[in-house]
Amino acid sequence: MPIPRSPEKTTTPRELVRERVYAQLKEAILSGVLLPGERLDEAELRGWLGVSGTPIRQALHTLSLEGLVETAPQSHSAVIAPRPEEARDTLQTIGVLVTGATILTLPQLTPDDRTRLAALAREVTVQHRSGDIPSITKAAEAYFGSIVRACPNPVFIQVIAQTGPSLSYHVTVTHRALDADLGELAQDYTELSEALLDGDDERVVDSTKRIFQLGSGSGTPPSSAA
Repeated sequence: MPIPRSPEKTTTPRELVRERVYAQLKEAILSGVLLPGERLDEAELRGWLGVSGTPIRQALHTLSLEGLVETAPQSHSAVIAPRPEEARDTLQTIGVLVTGATILTLPQLTPDDRTRLAALAREVTVQHRSGDIPSITKAAEAYFGSIVRACPNPVFIQVIAQTGPSLSYHVTVTHRALDADLGELAQDYTELSEALLDGDDERVVDSTKRIFQLGSGSGTPPSSAA
């Protein structure tokens, strides 16, 4: 389980070692370098990361609080293995956050903002029709990420930033359990795009809810969310 280093990033004198270790481990988990259920041996991590055990233990503790690592007292740590039966619950949790951000963001959107967002939603439709899950995920993240970044509530943005990566990871790993209908999802994103251009905020919110299985209709692979 080698931890990839980021050559383009350099550690500044003021950067804490534990922050660097935390960032490297989190990136390795979210990118799939460290697999669900994979045991995290401290001795191996010390060798790969070139640090002592203290910052590693601190990083693993933080990641356990975020739902990306599970630890057994006096035993070992491992990458969390999300449960398929919880996939829909996790997707809906993401949906509540994203719908909230949408409701807060819509009133302040300019016509140019709506045109840009509508184009991003249309791109999700295109990718759904292709059936390529990674491309669907990337396109959906671009749309919902833009919604979140435009949200005028900084507290809400912080909550999403803290919980979003873990929730998205859990859904990404278990997305097959959702048995999503890509055709219906493509229609939902088409409706979302048209509603943005029409200025029909109620339809925008309703389409967002359907995408995340908060109402009637189907849902999308978890990673498509934040």
